[in-house]
Amino acid sequence: MKKLFAFLTIAAMVFAACEKKPAEKPDDDNNNNGNEPQEEEYVVPITIDGNFDDWAKIDASKLIVAKCADEAAKPDLKVLKVYADETYVFCYVEFNFDDYDGAPDDAHFHFYFNGDNDTATGGWNGSWDQGDTPCVDLFTEADVIAGGEVVDHNPGQYKYAGAPNTSEWSWEDVSVDGFITGKGTKKAYEFMITRELYPLGSMAMPFTMGIDVCVNGWNATGALPNAAVTDDNPSGQANLLEVKMTK
Repeated sequence: MKKLFAFLTIAAMVFAACEKKPAEKPDDDNNNNGNEPQEEEYVVPITIDGNFDDWAKIDASKLIVAKCADEAAKPDLKVLKVYADETYVFCYVEFNFDDYDGAPDDAHFHFYFNGDNDTATGGWNGSWDQGDTPCVDLFTEADVIAGGEVVDHNPGQYKYAGAPNTSEWSWEDVSVDGFITGKGTKKAYEFMITRELYPLGSMAMPFTMGIDVCVNGWNATGALPNAAVTDDNPSGQANLLEVKMTK
């Protein structure tokens, strides 16, 4: 009997030694065991500092570009580049200020947004061909050059207050601090638009927009997008630029 008990005891010990241990619970801070993908940390792709080197790191195929047409009626803006992701819309603009000895006294800069991407709302034709349905919901205004010197950009924002699809100079102040920030030089400028701060609620994607600059006065001297002046298009107007998520 003692021999049988000893044999059973040894057998139980061998079985326990061969049995696989359950896997240890992973450290949640370092390993999610492959069950759920960890959320990637968002890294801002472009720093708004007036140094444009980081634009060269963006895949050129992901940039939306509008260039000044030859024989443009309003030529003071050379090029607009846009890069949009789920959080921000980044804009890079080059100026054509050669006619002002390299720097005008004042340059007032504006964005015009059809932010809901709806042609039945908003208004104001501005410098663009919008047919019978002008649809700018919001425009922004601040200088990029004042008194001959470059200044930082944090514009006011104004909702179109006229009847839908009209073109009146009628606007309501709806400014949200920090919606657009910008820095630059006398030759170029960069802007960051924070989508969640859009003053009129949700900012659609895609949406349409235009930009202009008024040098030494309040009439637009540069506008993008634009088109060449022709007999059929004496104002050199183009459609608003469509902005899609390009990340």
